[in-house]
Parts: sequence; structure tokens; C-alpha cells
Amino acid sequence: LLQMVENQMHTTNNEILRQGGVYALVGPTGVGKTTTVAKLAALGAQKYGADKVALITTDTYRIGAYEQLATYGRIIGCGVKQVKDANELAEVLYHLRNKRLVLIDTAGMSQRDLRLTEQLNTLMRNQRVDIRNYLVLSATAQINVLQETVRHFKKVQLSGCIFTKLDESLSLGEIISIAIQNRLPIGYLTNGQRVPEDIRVANAEKLVKKAEQLYLKRTKAQHSRRQAVASSTVGMYD
Repeated sequence: LLQMVENQMHTTNNEILRQGGVYALVGPTGVGKTTTVAKLAALGAQKYGADKVALITTDTYRIGAYEQLATYGRIIGCGVKQVKDANELAEVLYHLRNKRLVLIDTAGMSQRDLRLTEQLNTLMRNQRVDIRNYLVLSATAQINVLQETVRHFKKVQLSGCIFTKLDESLSLGEIISIAIQNRLPIGYLTNGQRVPEDIRVANAEKLVKKAEQLYLKRTKAQHSRRQAVASSTVGMYD
């Protein structure tokens, strides 16, 4: 069964860092997009040189969004730009055309936010540059929330997904199920706040093994609790 699950999963084989290009990270608020952008940028700078990496934010809604990304940019040594619409994005991307890796940090929005369509249209309307979109999802989210999020963000063509907060999740079955059901290749997994240490290239075999370990740990804990409850009630009704 585990082998079958593993065979149904697909990964992007470290596409972002291996190939370079222009990538936008999209997804709901609070999933860690900005930190993930910083992790990928830091690794990209190690591979290509910081002067060959650039960051863009389209987030004009959240207070401090640009400043947060700019701080990461200063630490990494790469440039950071902010754009407010599709025209500005096209212009900035043209100026950055010689960069090996450009990462776009988009505004975090609820899948029910009406501004989401506007945000996604900004990415879709750019015809000059091939922007590859990665959906960032939290491994701690409930499966119905994950499914609704994927459904809304599929308005843009998704090249893959990135799962965050694996260190906070008690189960990985939900994210594996979402990836398989929606035929979403998994690109990267993050498991902490450290930049760039806490990010891993997705590996189907390792992810399935980790999911199995968490499942066994959870069922063992549940069994222990049931035994404890049973022991505490012995003799209560004699």
C-alpha cells in the first residue's frame, strides 16, 4: 500500500533551484510564503551568486510586507522590488531578465477574498515572461481547507506545491492525499523558521516513510490513552 501511494506521488525534482527562472509563490495567508521565498533565495544565492538572484513582492495589502522581504534581501545580498499591478510586474521582470532566479512573493489571502482574483490575474496577464506558480500550503491545515484552497488557486496554472510547517503537523496523510488527488507535484517541504536550513527538496519515499512514522506514533499514543482510561475505571462499578 505504501509503495502504491509513493508511486502516485510526483515531485518537481528541485526544479526551482536546478533550472532557475521566474517563480511565483501563491497561497493563503499565514502559510509561510515569505519565509519560504527567503529560504529558496538564500539557496539560489549559494548556487548562482547573490547578484544573480532577485526578489519581488506583489503584496501591497499587508503592513510591513515589503520591509520583511527587504530585510531578507539585505541579509542574502540580493535586490528586492515591490510592484502593484501587472504592468509594473512586467516592467520589473524585463529589467531583471538577466537574473538566474527571480522569486515573486504574492499577497497572502483567504481563498474567499475577492481580491484574490485580482492578485492571480496579475500573474496570468504577463505574457512576456514564463512565470511558474507554486502553491504554498500548510501541513497543519484540515483537508477540506486544503482542498478548497487548491480549487481556488488552480485559476492560475500551478507547476507544483510546497508544504510548510511539517514540524508542527501530527499527520502527513492529508497533504499526501491532496497532492495525489490534484496531481500536484511536490517541490519542497519546510520544517521550521531557520533560513535557509529548514527546507528540503521533496522526496516521495522519505515523505511516505515520515507519514507512516507519524501514523504509528499517533496510534500508539491513542492505544496508551485507551489503556490508561480502562485501568482507571477498573473497580469503579464493583
